[in-house]
Amino acid sequence: MKITNKAHAVAFKKSSLTIGLSAALFSGLSFQGVAAEARTAEKVERIEVTGSRIKRADIEGSSPVTSIGRLAIESSGVQNIGELLQTVAQADLSGLTQLTNNTNGNDGSQTISLRNLGDNRTLVLVDGRRFLALGGGQVDISQIPIAIVERVDILADGASAVYGTDAIAGVVNIITKDGFEGVSLDASIGANFEGDGEYKQAGISIGTIKGNTSLFLNISKSEEKEIGAGDREISQYPVAYIPERFGSAFGLYGIFGTSDGNLSLDPAKEGDGIRTADDFEPFGTKHRYNFAPTNYLKTPSDRFNVFAKVNHEFSDSLRAFVDFTYNQRKSVTQIAAVPLTAGFSGPQWEIPFSKDSIYNPFGEDLASFGFRTLPIGPRTNIQDYDTYFITGGFEGEFEVADRVLLWDVSMSRGDSSRSVKGQNYVNLQNLRNAVGPSFIADGVAQCGTADNTIAGCVPLNIFNGETGFTSEMANYIGYELNDQVNTGTTNFAANISGELFELPAGWLGFAAGVEKRTNTFVDSPDALIAAGLSSSNFREPTNGSQTAEEAYFEFAVPLLADLPGVQQLDISLAGRFADFENSGFVGVDPVTSNFDNESFKVGFTWRIYDDLMLRGNYSDTFRAPSVDNLFAGGGEGFPSVQDPCNTTQFGLQLPDVQARCLADNVPSGGSTQPTGQLRALNGGNPELKPEEGNTKTFGIVYNPSWLDGFDMTIDYYKIELEDALSSISAGGMLDRCYVQGEEEFCGFIERREDGRIATVRTSQFNLDQLEVEGYDFNANYRFDTQDLGNFVFRLNGSYTDKYRSAGVGENINSANNRVASINSDILRWRGTFNTTWSYDDLTVTWGMRYTSNLIESCTIPDNFVDDGLATRELCNQRGNPGDENEAGFNRIGSVVYHDLSASYTLPWQASVRVGMRNVFRKEPPIALNPFANSFYSAHDIPGGTWFLNYKQDF
Repeated sequence: MKITNKAHAVAFKKSSLTIGLSAALFSGLSFQGVAAEARTAEKVERIEVTGSRIKRADIEGSSPVTSIGRLAIESSGVQNIGELLQTVAQADLSGLTQLTNNTNGNDGSQTISLRNLGDNRTLVLVDGRRFLALGGGQVDISQIPIAIVERVDILADGASAVYGTDAIAGVVNIITKDGFEGVSLDASIGANFEGDGEYKQAGISIGTIKGNTSLFLNISKSEEKEIGAGDREISQYPVAYIPERFGSAFGLYGIFGTSDGNLSLDPAKEGDGIRTADDFEPFGTKHRYNFAPTNYLKTPSDRFNVFAKVNHEFSDSLRAFVDFTYNQRKSVTQIAAVPLTAGFSGPQWEIPFSKDSIYNPFGEDLASFGFRTLPIGPRTNIQDYDTYFITGGFEGEFEVADRVLLWDVSMSRGDSSRSVKGQNYVNLQNLRNAVGPSFIADGVAQCGTADNTIAGCVPLNIFNGETGFTSEMANYIGYELNDQVNTGTTNFAANISGELFELPAGWLGFAAGVEKRTNTFVDSPDALIAAGLSSSNFREPTNGSQTAEEAYFEFAVPLLADLPGVQQLDISLAGRFADFENSGFVGVDPVTSNFDNESFKVGFTWRIYDDLMLRGNYSDTFRAPSVDNLFAGGGEGFPSVQDPCNTTQFGLQLPDVQARCLADNVPSGGSTQPTGQLRALNGGNPELKPEEGNTKTFGIVYNPSWLDGFDMTIDYYKIELEDALSSISAGGMLDRCYVQGEEEFCGFIERREDGRIATVRTSQFNLDQLEVEGYDFNANYRFDTQDLGNFVFRLNGSYTDKYRSAGVGENINSANNRVASINSDILRWRGTFNTTWSYDDLTVTWGMRYTSNLIESCTIPDNFVDDGLATRELCNQRGNPGDENEAGFNRIGSVVYHDLSASYTLPWQASVRVGMRNVFRKEPPIALNPFANSFYSAHDIPGGTWFLNYKQDF
């Protein structure tokens, strides 16, 4: 991977590009014409680097930036931007999981999270501009085809003063190709060494410059095939190597809540025939269902992309530009067939199985029953995305008092439409009909009674196992859901920059500008979902928008130069002022809110001598809550929670807690709670305010003159965040209301007439404090030989020293600061090391990717192997009897992956590249915490991959 601490000037330059501010106020100052001519001559060398809006010839800034160039991208063999960014040392486990694992219910999008702070605290730019974001503020980077990417800059610094909201953890700036002439065709194929996960891509790039107009067009098509969880040993069970214990209670033998307890069909009695109550036995492990094999580890997708750039130069001082992106993506997610959870879940599942059903063998109404609807088929969501984003504007320069000022004005518009077709879900109204009274008429099973027949209904039989569940039954209760989600953005920006006047140490540079941005988000659930009549979790509609009006300034001030110990000392100053107006709906009620923010940044660069430079920054950071944070409709979930007022907990409570329970319609002695799960609806909170904090960085840049071709950087960072958004769980809501007596939280709790919990509303609040601290380091060494070719070595790494969080009422200094802590998924070390050898037309790259170990608490009893429940030991650090953690720990070992690629330039303007990722097919270490499989997304899908690329230029 190509890693450098300096941005590449040629790739980022758009002729002489952007900004300049009218300096009429300074026209009375004296400037020499010679200086103006010199600045005009060097104008084309001025570029904008990620982290600053000021165009300058010296691209060494105060902010740490890591770049991944085009050669490194091609050598890596990655299939998309998500896979590329997953290898970045500053990235964490919470981002980029959708196309690798943990695909339960996702939509195939890819996002990026830095510093373990979440994808909504990492700002993603395309060519230095904001791109179309999802409802939560994060960017789906799968919309950007890898074929058009020239390089990727990762700014590991808070940049709210420069770029605005969301840039708390850092900025990812995706730079697209520019200045291309000719025609280029390229095609790639690849697959996992296990024979699945096939990948195909083909594209054409056309670039031309005719007179004063340049055009770049890229059209590409890619296809990725799925990898099933059942096709890998580590993911074929919900917890690896434990075949039965952790399967679902809702399986093919049913679970029926009878007066004799929860019963299931004896597996030996599965099949045709009339069932009696004697055919059932108490529910046990053997009745559980393994849902894991149906899931995808890798989500299949098809993408079609069109990307175009047009630039026209009216004169030396005025140009117009238009950038256009269109992306169509079809992806498919798949999980196990619907589990019927009547009586075990939310109010829509309060569906009794009638004693008058012709199939009910128990002679009593069943208040609860469950069954896996395998005859209907797995839940398959077909995602159809259509996205476009267009930016147009003018840029140029003018001269005032012998000073060249740069300016640009642009307008952007983007829209994304996501249609979801969900196959093999269950219509709960039809289910209610099918499990109600039924009878036989003329040899045909009918729903209802002879006097009140339900037309078209087919009575449901789940008492004979899979055999009794016929295709007619499946067709009646099964249905296809349709969701629609729309996001939109409109951005206006005007910028100006240049040099104001000369100081003894150099010219004072500046940038300033204004922006206006509107984001909209509309989520329209399927009609049955919104009505609570679908087996898919209930979800309320969302409709909201946010408008931000912002102004910023930035100065680069040279303080000292050409002194002993101070070759050059510069400081940078930046500030941004923002106002946000929000409007949306909570239920059917319109709601508006507003807030503002001011952010400032100060940095320095101190070049001690040619070889050594110090740099540092202190910056305010902030993130405005997104439309989704503010106005999201409630989405249903079923967390494991104990009601403090239930029959088992009531007697354990203090008198004041019991009194609060009784005052809320709870019967004396407590309310019933049939299962360990309660229904929760998690939605937006229109009262949220921005998260605010600060970032400190300090770094060393060393380019020793005694070792030609070598450079290195080490940067320290510390991020502190106040008023961070944090959800109060259903259990937290109940505790705050009844145990702590905070009445404002009692309004989030809804009980039935009999006192049972019906729903607990949950949301986010400005509660948390976060603190992250660590180090980044880069080293590059290049040398050439006369006989053996050229060698390049590149090292990129990140070390997280502390990660601390604390909720309201807690002191962050007393919170856990151990990174590899119990139940933590925070990697202490991440890094890459790459060696590239070039000889004539041959280039070979060997890469290594490293992730450090993690430690998690052991949730698997030590008797599982002896009792035959597990086929191998999963916890590798068992405790001793009497220890505080007697169960012990599971140490997830460190991993080194090796990648190899080679390219050869052919005589007919062509090149071929072949390579492998995870050459030695390293297996991921077993983890117990991930849902639905047993390894973290930072680790590769087992098997390794190969790829082949051919490129032809004309």
